[in-house]
Amino acid sequence: MAQLQITIVEAKNLTKKDTFSENDPFVEVYLDNKQLKKRTKTKQNSNFPQWNETFVFNHLTGQDTLHVHIYDEDQIKDEKIGSVTIDLHQLYELGHINRWFEVNGKVGSNSSEGQIHLILDFERLKI
Repeated sequence: MAQLQITIVEAKNLTKKDTFSENDPFVEVYLDNKQLKKRTKTKQNSNFPQWNETFVFNHLTGQDTLHVHIYDEDQIKDEKIGSVTIDLHQLYELGHINRWFEVNGKVGSNSSEGQIHLILDFERLKI
């Protein structure tokens, strides 16, 4: 077993989803099991939010994809801004990644919906 630590630092240039105000963004993050989602706090009225929130996952063999979804919180229904899917194999080798990732809109589209800054740390646990 291993431990995966994810710090959701900030985002920039998020595509505006609200007509009369800026986004109220939050982030959901999970490995291959959607039941174990973690969520940041919502940042009101910002397309350049700063979260600086860290989440820890117990990482099992075969969980090789990290899913990051950014939403605009609305009273009726949250609207998806975009997502990032990260293959974790490079992290297994490096142990630490600190970088900006492109936020993609609809599946199959290459349009950018902004960028998100993530810090990923991977450590194998000695049992």
